[in-house]
Formats: sequence, C-alpha cells, structure tokens
Amino acid sequence: MTDIYFTKAPVTSGAFLTRILRERYGISEPAFARNVHGKPRLINAPLFFNLAHTRGRTFAAFSAEEIGLDAEDRSRRLPRAVFDRLDPAERQEDFFRLWTAKEAFIKYCGGSLAAMLSDLRFAGGTLFYGGAPVPAALSFLERDGCTVCVCTAHPAPVMFRNVQTYP
Repeated sequence: MTDIYFTKAPVTSGAFLTRILRERYGISEPAFARNVHGKPRLINAPLFFNLAHTRGRTFAAFSAEEIGLDAEDRSRRLPRAVFDRLDPAERQEDFFRLWTAKEAFIKYCGGSLAAMLSDLRFAGGTLFYGGAPVPAALSFLERDGCTVCVCTAHPAPVMFRNVQTYP
C-alpha cells in the first residue's frame, strides 16, 4: 500500500513530513540522511517516503519499499520551449503524465534530473530509460487538479489522505 498525504495549507516540507511521521506512523523523532543527489531517507524506521510540490500543494508519499513521487498542476501554462524539446513520439503524449513519470522515476532511483533526463523517453504510455522499459511500476492518479505519478518497484494500491488543516 502506498499512502499519499496532501495539503493546500502553507507549510514547509519538513514540518509536513514530521507531522505525518509522528501522527500516522508513530515515529516521534524521525532521523534523516541524504544520498549524493540530495534524496532524503529515514534512518530510524523501515519506511520510505518522497515529496512533491506544485502550485501551493504539498504531497508526501509513504511506502514499505523505495518510492518516487511527482505532481504537476494541470492548469499550469507551459512555455513552447518545453514542447520543442520533446521528441515526436512524446509530443503525442499527455505532457503532465510524461513529465510526472520522468520525475517520479528519477526520484525513485535517487538520481539527478541533469544526469538522467536525457536518457528518458515516454511513448505509448510507457517510460523508457536507455531504450528499455523502466524496471519499475508507475501509477498515475488525478487529484485536486493535479496529475500525480507514483513510482515503486511493484504495483501497489494508492490511498490519498487529505490533510485539510495544519496547526
């Protein structure tokens, strides 16, 4: 099971993450480390997480296995230069699914956008890395006007949990 918590309340990622870890997972004093590309991970609990932000919304995904998450507000106007960088097959895809898939996979791998983006292609609803389908499961969801993509090693049900207020 993958749980995704989200809020529109103005909050820092750290405060939102810490609140959820305490209230929902019983981790009263979470301890974190970062990989060489800056991806945070818990070091005192067998729980994986990832964060995403878009237009005043904060999303936090939690799983028992490695996870990547991205969200994009569908009302966002994109510059023409963004589309010009896509290959012809990608121009036929829904840009928000394409972009969230790429970002979620990069975050799942703990890699960097600069190092991995040029080797990723999205065509026919499938994400390819280095010419081969990615060895991960991508789940696409729509929530609150956003396209959300979750990347995990194995397909898993996703549960959204709205955190409406933030003390």
